[in-house]
Amino acid sequence: MSKYAQIVFDNVPYARGLKLGWGFAVVVRGFAKTILFDTGSEGDKLLSNMLALQVSPSEIDTIFISHVHDDHIGGLPAFLRANHRVEVFLPEDVPVETVVAIDRAGALPTIIGAGGRIAPGVTSTGVVGKRPLEQGLVLAGDCAATLITGCAHPGVDKLVGAAKQQSGLQVKLVIGGMHLGQSSRRKLLALRRRLKELGVEQLAPSHCTGDASMQILSELFDDSFIESGLGSRIPLV
Repeated sequence: MSKYAQIVFDNVPYARGLKLGWGFAVVVRGFAKTILFDTGSEGDKLLSNMLALQVSPSEIDTIFISHVHDDHIGGLPAFLRANHRVEVFLPEDVPVETVVAIDRAGALPTIIGAGGRIAPGVTSTGVVGKRPLEQGLVLAGDCAATLITGCAHPGVDKLVGAAKQQSGLQVKLVIGGMHLGQSSRRKLLALRRRLKELGVEQLAPSHCTGDASMQILSELFDDSFIESGLGSRIPLV
């Protein structure tokens, strides 16, 4: 079974006929469970995009929330109305009222820490950094791993380090928001060096990375840069 991540909510365009919105959500396939990573900010757009991409809410077994900002968890109530038979994995600093709301919707809220297992080969980095705390999703391959990030508020290199430490695998591919805004070329070159030192070979940035930063990263990573955005399907390592 092929393993891939497909972006179903994003503010970065890629495929036609989908509804852009500020936020991020990814469907992960190829593991024992089909996972929805984050839910974007607007549930109606999330569900519309999933339908257009032929992803039924009923196919989702598990939801993984990177952090509790609205652009990553805002679509959750609408999704749970479409399918509440899911386990929702949440970061350790999640507000109690969020846990209660998920439980009342009929889903199973579960707080997960570093190295916590979601499915065979699928774990959490645990929360990293200071507020806003954030966790990444680690997807193991045969001899390396992919990391998916929501915004990488703590720093994408720090999340890669956490993923590598808890999984024991080299993180070769990073997908997701990287919160780099209007970073200078010098800063992005330093980030590229750190990521290369950590073993990252491919980068697929989106969401809050910033258009200018993505352009510079595409030049710095050259053939190792993966263009992504709403509707893109990215093979996992």
